[in-house]
Amino acid sequence: MTCPECGCEIEEGLLLCSNCGAELKLIPDFDPAIENSINDGLSGLELDDLDVIDMDKDTDSNEDDGYYDDEYYDDDDEYYDDDDDEDDVRTYSPNDQNDYYDDDEELDDFDEEYDGDYIDDDDFYDEDAWHQLGLAIRESRFRWLFLLLFLALIALGAWGVSRISKRLYMENSQSYQTQLAKDAAAEGDFTTAIEHMEKALEIDSEDTSLKFTLVEYYFSNDEEEKALLMLWEIIYAHDVNSQLAYRKVIDYYAERKDYAMIETILESCDDASIVSQFQEYTAPAPELSEEPGVYDDVLWLKLSAATAGNIYYTLDGTEPTLDSELYTTPLYFELGIYNVKAIFVNNYGIVSDLTEGRYTIDIIKPDAPVVTPEGGEFTEPELITATAQRYCRIYYTTDGKEPTDESPEYLSPVPMPIGHSHMMFIAYSQEGVPGDLTEYDFELTLDAEVDAQIFIDAIKQLNINQGKTTDLDGHLPGNMNKYTYGVNAAIKFDESIFYIITEYITDISDNSMRTGAYYMGDIKTGFMYKGVRSDEDGSFTLGDYIEPEMYAVPLPVIYDEEEEW
Repeated sequence: MTCPECGCEIEEGLLLCSNCGAELKLIPDFDPAIENSINDGLSGLELDDLDVIDMDKDTDSNEDDGYYDDEYYDDDDEYYDDDDDEDDVRTYSPNDQNDYYDDDEELDDFDEEYDGDYIDDDDFYDEDAWHQLGLAIRESRFRWLFLLLFLALIALGAWGVSRISKRLYMENSQSYQTQLAKDAAAEGDFTTAIEHMEKALEIDSEDTSLKFTLVEYYFSNDEEEKALLMLWEIIYAHDVNSQLAYRKVIDYYAERKDYAMIETILESCDDASIVSQFQEYTAPAPELSEEPGVYDDVLWLKLSAATAGNIYYTLDGTEPTLDSELYTTPLYFELGIYNVKAIFVNNYGIVSDLTEGRYTIDIIKPDAPVVTPEGGEFTEPELITATAQRYCRIYYTTDGKEPTDESPEYLSPVPMPIGHSHMMFIAYSQEGVPGDLTEYDFELTLDAEVDAQIFIDAIKQLNINQGKTTDLDGHLPGNMNKYTYGVNAAIKFDESIFYIITEYITDISDNSMRTGAYYMGDIKTGFMYKGVRSDEDGSFTLGDYIEPEMYAVPLPVIYDEEEEW
């Protein structure tokens, strides 16, 4: 066969021209019209239509087909092979043809052109049945049909190779595997989605976004262990995605309320920013505002924690529990020794380590106040006075309860309570250290000609007359609260003794509060005055006189019956 480009002869079996390198195209481009033509031709083809070469064909027919040529035999029927040796010349006649082949003597190769192709004589007899079939097809009148069929098969094979190549490409394409995974997940088939996503990660194992997607698929498919392992793989990579992986791990355990595991994870984390981000799950030990030690002054000790929760403490050295004292305000330490132990419990029930400290307060405690008179029975009221050391403050009570720095402060002499009273006084140093108590019993019995209740009723009527209240019960207009009054003490001005009447406002739950208004009633004459109490020292003075007409009961209105009708 000759090269279509340069015209040089191309050896059989080669697809490239050895002279110019041009490619020999044996297979044309696939054409659907040719394929249809082949199919139509094959549909009417039968095996009987094939002209199969008869291998027993006689020598005469071979001569007729030009198998023997004068080029190889001379007039005396002598055979010449391709070699120039004299031994190659022998006498040969057509009648000896069969003997020549029966002896299996080797013939030299020669080709005879047939329809533009070459047929090797030895190959014709040596090849198997498939080769003979090929030769038969060449001689058949349907040879072009077979050629088209062959080309169609080649094209079909090329199409199959293309499909396989495409399939192999898709199998090794990360984007393709990722899309298959997403499609399967959208349909709820997470098992298939996991398979494709794992293949995608095999192609590129560094794509963290795919790892997070695979984690979600694992969780959705109840493969929690695999999901957690994948998240820890991201965490151990120590890149920008570690915080997100920590968040997902912590959210997983938080959903299951396994807060102890969260605390363990955060304790082993060496990234301060991550620990700070999730500190709500931590339980740091409480911090003390002051260093343990010896102090020569009173001490306010604050306990604090870095996150939300509660602090429980003890001051006697015992181990604190959830039943111990709850810390709400700073602890006040005066003279003495305090063994502080505290724990912190966060909002998730995680208990911190123990914090402890020993505080020794070594200061001078104030003396007890000096009170006069020193208790006893009285028929006339006296002002009760109290004194203490310099820079100390005095607090007192009249109801028998122990006073503190939240009790009424003594600023001026206190009027003596009416009846029996147990008064207690205490001094606090400038450092806030309380001293010892001073307490006395007083019994004041008055020789009164006017009962205290008469003054209370008069004040209630006065309120009605002035429109301050609506009834004698003291109710405010349009309000369920009411004014109430109490006579708690008596005071003496010159030669007259007066009840001190204190006004309160009381709600429906009987909770009372002073209004700051006071009245004074003379126990002998029945005259009533406004009472004035100093805002500076709490002392009392006599105020304006209240005319009896102001609190007199109004006379009823009498109508003439005729006028009324």
